[in-house]
Amino acid sequence: MPPLQQDEPSFPLPTTGNWYLLNVRSKKRESFLKYLNLAIAQHNLQEVILEVQIPQDKVYEDIVLVNLSNFNIANSELKKVEHFQSIQRKPLSLQQVSRMIRTE
Repeated sequence: MPPLQQDEPSFPLPTTGNWYLLNVRSKKRESFLKYLNLAIAQHNLQEVILEVQIPQDKVYEDIVLVNLSNFNIANSELKKVEHFQSIQRKPLSLQQVSRMIRTE
């Protein structure tokens, strides 16, 4: 008998960390992500910016989710990244992050 198929789509679920909602300039998310990756590499921010997720739904087209180990350091570094607008000070719950990154 073949294994049962799961009804849920397969996508990575965030399990830990402090996730923050980050706003970028309208229609500039892809450019922002390129600059962000460059900043992470140049300034050795891998231990501060732990993970970056992009919501797939069109409603979130100018939003990036970031998992941070230190909000204050990350905030000061993110302000230097081209097309950055703002970051919410209050972390999101893991359920909120899961809902936003789900591709259904």
